Amino acid sequence: MAETQQVEHVEKKHGLEPRQYVYIGILLTVITGVELLFSYANIADGVIIAVLLSLSAVKFVVVVALFMHLYFESVLFTRIFAGSLALGSAVLLSLAVIFAADLTDIVG
Repeated sequence: MAETQQVEHVEKKHGLEPRQYVYIGILLTVITGVELLFSYANIADGVIIAVLLSLSAVKFVVVVALFMHLYFESVLFTRIFAGSLALGSAVLLSLAVIFAADLTDIVG
């Protein structure tokens, strides 16, 4: 008599519940509101720029991880997106430093 083996099929959930998408949308709206408040705040320019870039990075991570379902994919894709964010940030920072040190506008 042959023994039968039962193979359990575990279905991995790929995505979020509709309610969770609403919560994420509310979170992104709140972050955008905070960005708007900071852009009109009477704070030093360097602080405003740092805060706005940080909040934008947080929104990037949330959108890529949850709306683009990166959270549910392979770690390789996470590394690719994290590397892209790091590279883009490094290029932006480098350009900011280069143009901040540019004296051609002052000299004329």
